[in-house]
Amino acid sequence: MFAWSSQARGFFSGIALPDDRSNSELVRCWYSDDNFKRLERAVMLAKQLSVLPINIALAYVLSHPFPAFPLIGPRTIPEFKACLAALDVQLSEQQMAWLDLRTD
Repeated sequence: MFAWSSQARGFFSGIALPDDRSNSELVRCWYSDDNFKRLERAVMLAKQLSVLPINIALAYVLSHPFPAFPLIGPRTIPEFKACLAALDVQLSEQQMAWLDLRTD
C-alpha cells in the first residue's frame, strides 16, 4: 500500500492548532476531535521514545502488518533527515491501538 499523506499534511509535525483555521485544506482533511486526540497521544509517545511526533505518525504507517510505503513530502533536507528517525521506531500492537483511540 502506498500511504498518501502519511504525515497528514504536517498535522503531526506541530503545525496543527485547534484555533488556527488559516489552512483550509488542513482543516478540511484533518481537523476533528479524534485527530486532535491522536495528535496529543502522538506527542506523548514521541516524548517517551525521544523522537518527534511526525516520526510516530510515520512509524504508525510502517508498523502495520501489511507492506506499506508512506509517501512523504519534506520540503528541505533537514525535514527529510528528521523523517528518517521513524525507521527506528517499531510500535507495538498496544501502542498502535492506543494511537488509533481503540484503547484508553
